[in-house]
Amino acid sequence: IIARGDLQHQPQVRSRDEIGLLARALARMVKGVLESRERERAMEHLNADLGLAQEVIANLLPKKRAEIPGYDIDHAYRCAKEIGGDYYDFIPVDQEHLALVVADVSGKGIAASMIVATFRTVLRMMAPLNASPADVLAKVNYHVFQDVKRGMFVTAMYGILNVRTLEMSVASAGHNPMLVWRAKTGKAEWLRPAGIALGFDKGPTFDRTIRESKVKLGRGDRVLFYTDGVVEAMNPERVEWGGERLLDFT
Repeated sequence: IIARGDLQHQPQVRSRDEIGLLARALARMVKGVLESRERERAMEHLNADLGLAQEVIANLLPKKRAEIPGYDIDHAYRCAKEIGGDYYDFIPVDQEHLALVVADVSGKGIAASMIVATFRTVLRMMAPLNASPADVLAKVNYHVFQDVKRGMFVTAMYGILNVRTLEMSVASAGHNPMLVWRAKTGKAEWLRPAGIALGFDKGPTFDRTIRESKVKLGRGDRVLFYTDGVVEAMNPERVEWGGERLLDFT
């Protein structure tokens, strides 16, 4: 019966001789085959979901870099796993302001990709015509808090560049510090505005904590936004690249 393809058939074993032992072994083998098929089907569904989530994340990220006369703006993204929780964007605020953001959702996978989509949607609603990065993040936090489950959060570095005056206002929601490299001195410096991650608190604590910093840029200066995947990258000896190497590289 089993040989004809009916893997649901369970042999009724009564004897304890060699035939009985063989029948019991056959029953266990058939059960294992059925369980393996179920796992294979579940994996196929999971891979399909992962592929869809990868496509969603890819569509959320900018397809091309922002083009602004007098500025060189570039970006790079490489996911360490199938689906990451990182996000970056360039958002026009008004005629002379451009918002730049890098964010990182705690965890990876489909749940993280959903939070990225929520964060992006809310941020793009709040960013236009608001030249205060701290105020934008405070408004985004109120909405993100409603959607993230307990234990998940989003860190973000959000800057607004005045393309005419070369000034940048920056706010951080618990994110890695921004790097500013000065062409005149050939040295880099950290910028660490105070702030906690989005999603921890509905508003009072977040609003009290977040601060803005302002940076005046000069010709040839460089600004770097990044996620912890850069400084936590490891060599074969499992030594992290670290902030000091990033500082030297910049």
